[in-house]
Amino acid sequence: MEPRAIDSAAEAFAEVVPLVKAHLIGGSPAADSNVVPGVDDVEHVFVGAGAIAPPYDPDTLCALLENSNSLRQNIDAYVTNIDAFGHRFEPVLDLEADDADQHIANAICIERRHAGDSSTATPKQEEIAVRKKEVAELMREEKSRLETFFDFCCVDISFVTLRRRIRQDTETLGNGYWEVLRNGAGEIVQFVYIPGFTVRLLPLDREFVEVEAKVKISELAFDVVKVRRRFRRYVQVFEAQTVFFKEFGDPRVVSRSNGSVYRSVEELQAADPSDGPATEILHFKLHNPRSAYGTPRWIGNLLAVLGSRQAEEVNFLYFENKSVPPLALLVSGGRLSAQSIPRIENFIENHIRGKRNFHKILILEAEPAGSGGNIEHTGRLKIELKPLTSAQQQDALFQNYDERNIDKVGQSFRLPRLLRGDIRDFNRSTADAALGFAETQVFQPEREEFDFIINRKILADMGIRFWRFRSNAPVTRDPATMADIVRGLVNANILTPEEGRQLAGDVFNREFKKISSPWVKQPVPLTLAGVPIGPEGQSPLVGPEVEQEQPAPRPLVPPEALKRRRRAPPADLVAEAKRLLQLRDVLRRAEASEAGERFAEAKREEAEVVRVPAEELRSWLEPEVGHGR
Repeated sequence: MEPRAIDSAAEAFAEVVPLVKAHLIGGSPAADSNVVPGVDDVEHVFVGAGAIAPPYDPDTLCALLENSNSLRQNIDAYVTNIDAFGHRFEPVLDLEADDADQHIANAICIERRHAGDSSTATPKQEEIAVRKKEVAELMREEKSRLETFFDFCCVDISFVTLRRRIRQDTETLGNGYWEVLRNGAGEIVQFVYIPGFTVRLLPLDREFVEVEAKVKISELAFDVVKVRRRFRRYVQVFEAQTVFFKEFGDPRVVSRSNGSVYRSVEELQAADPSDGPATEILHFKLHNPRSAYGTPRWIGNLLAVLGSRQAEEVNFLYFENKSVPPLALLVSGGRLSAQSIPRIENFIENHIRGKRNFHKILILEAEPAGSGGNIEHTGRLKIELKPLTSAQQQDALFQNYDERNIDKVGQSFRLPRLLRGDIRDFNRSTADAALGFAETQVFQPEREEFDFIINRKILADMGIRFWRFRSNAPVTRDPATMADIVRGLVNANILTPEEGRQLAGDVFNREFKKISSPWVKQPVPLTLAGVPIGPEGQSPLVGPEVEQEQPAPRPLVPPEALKRRRRAPPADLVAEAKRLLQLRDVLRRAEASEAGERFAEAKREEAEVVRVPAEELRSWLEPEVGHGR
């Protein structure tokens, strides 16, 4: 029965039969209890709320993380390298690029066709300039709005901390949850972390809900389309409290106390004045094809995690229950006297330590077996000290088994040993290779997936059109080496200074300020020679029908160079550059001709034959003939 019907029946019954209050004999009624009722069986509450059972118990998975010797370092490596380096915002359209006008013209044409205009005329330069100025103003406004929002989207923690907590939950449980709060205007204003082990999923609702989705039709504009979706609800049970949530983007009014759907907030308040509308949840998960829940990536090595824990417990319990003494005293054919046993214990505990007792002698006394000496002594009484070190456990057991289990868990995360805290057998080259592999094959794809969710869901809901969210990556490259590479490419006329600054920004994970001077758009030697850049304003990507005003070319010479050079028109500078190039060619030809002449003269000197008169030659040889030579 409804609560109102029950109240009406009670009132009618009271009119017919008068109520009589009962009092305890001999005492007053007991006071109301202040104890908060607990939840004896949380899973029973989840089942009663209609939640889907997860494939693995979240509480058990959290306990495994706390007790495992290999899970924490792998998950911490994911948390640190994926989410701990912050983020930046990249412009969707670079207004300083040479093809910016073409992109704006293309966006104008697409928007016209989308609005039903069948005209194929190319936008004029005036229209492109007006739209470009408008886009620049909107970009500045959106950038300020984004930076302010992500700086204060969490009340008591930073956005990086929120990301780290969600990543830890996702890698431990396979699921992570954000609560998304909106203001009275329906705008996103705050994110709240929800512990993953306290949340369960309800089945997908059968009815379809028509919602508005923002879809980009060009680089500069969104369009709102209507789609039909099936949403699900969520329930959280924690510390004797049960709260319901709705999926992100669900426009329906859902009760936060019982999960029922109402047509309006007024209807919800009329049903229960203490109730309120449920907030939204953004669900992160590692996809599982057979469940609505996510599954942790290490679940395939669950036995390895459990086996390592059991091996460590066996090694720990050895010192408490299974230790073997180092020495045994064996007496055969008799027994130790009653006075010898405490003397031996006292001697071992107190008198065998230190250099003063190095040569101290232990004297043992024994007596024949029997009671009162009635048994005749056989003469075979023997006392023997036997070491038991061979029976002692020299080191922890299952070392190879435990090490292999640690490697299995690390392989499920696809992480090298270096990132798990094991620096054995690593040098500089192998470490760089391991870090590069992990960055390209593991961490960067995870960042891209997270960035997609933020851009497609959060930024699209906020109406952000001109900026995209981008997670920062760790600097795994050597900055000095990259600086030498960039400098060499710039000096070789392969890169312009503007392109070199962009590469430097990717290396150092920071955004360098834009330089609006035109000299950054051409190679450095041309700038130093005073060669001007081509006419500005002519966009090769816009059709020839676009009428453009051609500004006069100007030399791209730095201010310091202009002070040293005489002021001359650009045409004179070009003529001077050509004259210098011609003079250089003449000097090179003169040097080549002179070198050729020197080479020919040297060859002639080597080819000359020394001519000696016969009389002089005979005078040189006569003494040798006289001596019989």
